[in-house]
Amino acid sequence: MSPDAPVCRGNWSIFNNLKSPLDLYTPESHNDSSVSAHSYNGAKTGRELIFRCEYQTLRKLPRSKAIIFSIRTYQMYLEEFQKFSREDTEILINAIESFHPDLMDYKRHQIWKNAALKYLRRNVLGEIKTQKKYWFWNSFKTGPALVIGGAVVAVAVAWISAMTHYSE
Repeated sequence: MSPDAPVCRGNWSIFNNLKSPLDLYTPESHNDSSVSAHSYNGAKTGRELIFRCEYQTLRKLPRSKAIIFSIRTYQMYLEEFQKFSREDTEILINAIESFHPDLMDYKRHQIWKNAALKYLRRNVLGEIKTQKKYWFWNSFKTGPALVIGGAVVAVAVAWISAMTHYSE
């Protein structure tokens, strides 16, 4: 290692068991495989899950040749992603979805993944999945759909009436 070439790295994770973003202590339960998965609780999820990232550096001092290790930790509620650009949130979603299998257990991915993805998509990006089985009924709640639907019913009634007259 040379003084003019510091070594840097960053990492991140999501925690569901910190008391607040100021809590730097990681409880033992984070490493406990019996901890159940965190479920999506609507907007509350943004305050229940905490995003943590670290920036670490190793730097060799030129005179003493001592090596300094520094670490800067940032923690925030997941809801704070509402302040960031859409692109930043999409990058985080992509990172969560593309975890290397060897890292999944280490990061306790199975505990927070589904709740975090659902929160980021729904509450931060505003994406709403519609229920397909109700699309027809829900479409009649809008003005144009009511006009078109009413016209279809009127044509059907007229056709049935005409067919009834014709058969007599």
